[in-house]
Amino acid sequence: MNHAWKMSLPILTLLAMTPACLSTGCAPSSRSGQSPSSTPYPTYTSYPTYTPYPTCPPAASESGRIWPGGPREDIVSWQDAAQYYGQMVTVEGTVVRTYNSGSAVFLDFHQDYANHFKVVIFPDDWPKFPEPPEGLFRGRLVRVTGVVQEYEGAPEIIVEEPSQIEMALSAYDLVRPPGCTPCAPCPPCPDSTPEASPVAVAIATPSTSPTPLAVVSWQNAAQYYGQTVTVEGTVVDTYNSGKVVFLNFDEDYQGTFKVVIFPDDWPKFSEPPEGLFLNKKVRVKGLVKEYQGAPEIIVEEPEQIEIVE
Repeated sequence: MNHAWKMSLPILTLLAMTPACLSTGCAPSSRSGQSPSSTPYPTYTSYPTYTPYPTCPPAASESGRIWPGGPREDIVSWQDAAQYYGQMVTVEGTVVRTYNSGSAVFLDFHQDYANHFKVVIFPDDWPKFPEPPEGLFRGRLVRVTGVVQEYEGAPEIIVEEPSQIEMALSAYDLVRPPGCTPCAPCPPCPDSTPEASPVAVAIATPSTSPTPLAVVSWQNAAQYYGQTVTVEGTVVDTYNSGKVVFLNFDEDYQGTFKVVIFPDDWPKFSEPPEGLFLNKKVRVKGLVKEYQGAPEIIVEEPEQIEIVE
């Protein structure tokens, strides 16, 4: 009789657990003691990890970007990092190239990486990030907190924790985070409803009139990969390879923004585009793409380029 009673204990326990499992779902706990949907590093990803669809996003900055940590006044530009050797600061800039040497990941803020500020992440810390850091941060506007050190004549910050890097967000990042598969709608924020979110409303409600494209400097084009914008700058060099025309906005054409026009579209212009736009200040409308580590816009119609000077 005692043996029968002991054998019934697992069955009774299972029956006692069943209602909770049916209502909330049962899942094994992670080794850290947190649920599988949580993450031990909530600040390092390109979007808030507590919900895939935030309905109360942080306030947007003047540039239209949103910083999860909110506005700050103690930010140092990456160009000025060398002035802060030995100090703990937060450096802001766009990662224009990355490189994984096998011994370290480098996040570079200038194509002349050897002589300018960079971020260094060593292999022991790579698994802490949700994706390989050389891909996660490429082309993104970031803020990096750490001690500025000098190495071979250039400033750098060594990052050991994902929380040291904060990525600026766009409205698209907030609503559809990269690589995120939504599993449930986000609950409303306290004292508000999802309809009250300006980001959600702007995306869900079709506009009755076309929204003007943002005008950005060619130096900042890498911040807008995958977005349709208007890029402004002066064409300082052009080149016709016979297969493509390049309009370059910097003498370092390989590592900076450029416009690409393929042969099928050359006859659409009143003059050969390599001569028409040389030394002209222009605005170029189109989708910013990445090619060999640099941003570019492919122009197929003359209406995409406007000479402003």
